[in-house]
Amino acid sequence: MPPVILWDIDGTLVRSNGGRVSVTAFLNALKTAAAHPDDFDYPKDAGGKTDEQIALEVLALAKIAEDRALELLADFREYYRIELEREQHNLVGDLRVLPGVEDTLRTFQERGVMQTLLTGNLESIARLKLACAGLDRYVDFELGAYGSDARDRTTLVPISKARIRAKTGLEPDPVIVVGDTPRDVACARAGQAVAVAVATAFHTRDQLEAAAPDLVLDDLTNGAADIEKLLDLATALQ
Repeated sequence: MPPVILWDIDGTLVRSNGGRVSVTAFLNALKTAAAHPDDFDYPKDAGGKTDEQIALEVLALAKIAEDRALELLADFREYYRIELEREQHNLVGDLRVLPGVEDTLRTFQERGVMQTLLTGNLESIARLKLACAGLDRYVDFELGAYGSDARDRTTLVPISKARIRAKTGLEPDPVIVVGDTPRDVACARAGQAVAVAVATAFHTRDQLEAAAPDLVLDDLTNGAADIEKLLDLATALQ
C-alpha cells in the first residue's frame, strides 16, 4: 500500500486574493435557501469547520430555529454549487495557489503517493475550487472525505480510509493529514493519522505547535522533502 496524503484546501493549497468569491457565493446560497430578507455574516472563526457546520452557525445567529436550519441544508448545498459555478470565472482570478503547493503535489504524484482531499468543503465545491486552481489533476476525488459526508470534521479520516480500502482492498497506512488549523490536527488525531500543519493561513506557527502536530511547516516550499522525511519515519515505526 503506497502512503496516503489527505490535503485540506482553503489555507493549505489555495487562498483567496481578497475577492471573497466563495464566501459571497456561500452567503448568497444560504440567504436564497432560507428566503431570508437580510444579509448574513460569515463567521470569523470558520477555519477548519465544515461548510454545513458553518451554515448552521450562520443560521443560528440569524435566529433561525435548529430544526428549520437542518431542513434548509439540502437546498443550501445545491444553491451553493449553482452560485459558485456562476462565478467560476471570478473564482479563477480570486484563488491563489500557495507557495510550493504544485511542486509538492507533482512530486508526490510522480513518486506514486496516493493523494486525495480531507476538507470541510462540500464535495462539489472542492472539485470546483481545485479545477479553478488547476490542481485537480493531482488528487483522486473519489477517495476523499468532505463536508458533505459529515458535519463533524473529526469523523472524516475514517470515511476516506474506508473508501481507500474499498478501492484497493488494502489498509491505508501511513495516512497523513495536511492542514492549516488546529482543527485539522484534531481531525488527524481522531482518525489515527499523522498530522502536518502549515502556517499559510490565519494561525501562527506557535498556535499550530500548541495543537501538537507531528510536523509544522511555514509553507510547502520544501514540502515534498519535509513530508517525505515524515513518511519515512512513519513507515519505519510501523
